[in-house]
Amino acid sequence: MYTDAFPPCPVDGPILPAVPHGYIGGTIPQKCSTCELEFEGSCQRAMSQLGRFLSLDYGLCRVDGSTQPVRYENQFITSRVDVPEKCTTCRFLTYLSVDGFRCGEDAEIWGRPLKTLDWGSWHPEFIYVELPQPKITTRPLIGRLWERDLVGFLKEYLTFTQWSVQPE
Repeated sequence: MYTDAFPPCPVDGPILPAVPHGYIGGTIPQKCSTCELEFEGSCQRAMSQLGRFLSLDYGLCRVDGSTQPVRYENQFITSRVDVPEKCTTCRFLTYLSVDGFRCGEDAEIWGRPLKTLDWGSWHPEFIYVELPQPKITTRPLIGRLWERDLVGFLKEYLTFTQWSVQPE
């Protein structure tokens, strides 16, 4: 669940005090309240590359532990996702139907659990991009994209389309 956290926010500035934000019905970080990239409670920092909004920077989590990604699943969540290892047992791990997994630490400050999970110094090998609907996007597909492996990309893409490659 790192897709809305990377690339990280490059803007320095104070997180607190929180600033009321009418659109989201809560508050946002102080540095975001004057930032030209903030739009309706989201960030446009990589909009030209990704074509989607990212999460605002609500600051780091104060819970210690490993931030290496691990597969997470439980009896209530049907899909398996990667979360920081320390989050798998954390009482602040929250799932929101629209936003996915979030950190509930400081929810009383922000009005609801808005913080992305704390990935610490870990970062993905590549930034996840999505093909426009109705096209299918997978991790291996995007990996081939970032590797500039056109043949691998096409083979991966064709396995998920009606034009799939037939064995010879």
